[in-house]
Amino acid sequence: MLRGLTRAEKLFALIGATLAVLAYLWVRLAMRMGPEATAQRRLGLGLGGLLGRLWQWTPVPMAELVWIVGVLSAVGVTVGLTARRGGWGLLGACCRLILAAGVIYALFAVVFSVQYSAAPLSEQIGLDVGRYSAEQLYETAKRVTQELNEAAEQVARGGDGLFTPTLSFREVCAACSASYRQGELKEIYARGPGLYPKQAKLLSRATSYLSLAGYYFPITGESVIGSDIMETSVPFTVAHEMAHACGVGPEKEANFMAFVVCRDSSETDVRYSGLFNGYIYLNNALYAADRDLWQSLYDGVSAPVKADLDAKTAHLQQFKGKVNDLGNKVNDAYIKTTGQADGVKSYGLVVDMIIAYYESMD
Repeated sequence: MLRGLTRAEKLFALIGATLAVLAYLWVRLAMRMGPEATAQRRLGLGLGGLLGRLWQWTPVPMAELVWIVGVLSAVGVTVGLTARRGGWGLLGACCRLILAAGVIYALFAVVFSVQYSAAPLSEQIGLDVGRYSAEQLYETAKRVTQELNEAAEQVARGGDGLFTPTLSFREVCAACSASYRQGELKEIYARGPGLYPKQAKLLSRATSYLSLAGYYFPITGESVIGSDIMETSVPFTVAHEMAHACGVGPEKEANFMAFVVCRDSSETDVRYSGLFNGYIYLNNALYAADRDLWQSLYDGVSAPVKADLDAKTAHLQQFKGKVNDLGNKVNDAYIKTTGQADGVKSYGLVVDMIIAYYESMD
């Protein structure tokens, strides 16, 4: 049976499939245990931190090299073996791909998928999140808008009137890290490795077309931030991916942590980014809930902020198209596999947490 395959190829397929099954069972066990699966989550965070430290010296994110080398190798091996051995060569290539896929899935599952078994972040930090009316949404959005308008007057602006950062990428990472360590989320942050994200060097344009501002790559333990994203999004995205590296899986929770950390930062660039992106989520939610209240909110936005909002819209528009739609669908499908039924819409669910956060301060 399968005599056209080498013994090694059969072994590759067996190992890959076994790793995938064991990793799946490991995750299912963690999800069944829920918050009590502390050992699985700690193991994942420890392994992710070890991988991240292993590659922190590389000037180019190892994640990008894995993507590039992986795709080229898969194509090269498949074409080469098929050319030499025909159908058996193609099957042999599939055996190698099964091994690679099994290793990748096992790492992803052990490092990151188990983190979704944790209790909701709101429970961990004692935040009482409920259902809110359009009026409550409006009141919170108005407060954020007022803070945003004030922050907009404190940041540097270029000749075109748009936000101009005064911090380097590394300084942004340091500011976000400092805000995490000193703020109310310090215990959550302490669970992670404390490594800074890296800027994309090779695939930033591609990830922009795929509608990704940044991503955490469990295979290498790295957080990667797109170098093509708007400057108003950089600190917020850095803080968001740092949250994932700390074992926070749900997108709305990572967004909430990014909002709080940026808002509390002593660096005006970072604070502005947090309020700017928080406003966008609140604004979008209010637009869907009550157009009159939304118009009232938008009328209160200062001219500098509106200029930055228009610039962000124009920037994103250049990436619209079939590739962008495909990227959204892939990201949506992935997020749903993690148990977040709303898919990419789950990013916007941060609104409830922001409202609860502001009401807790009253």
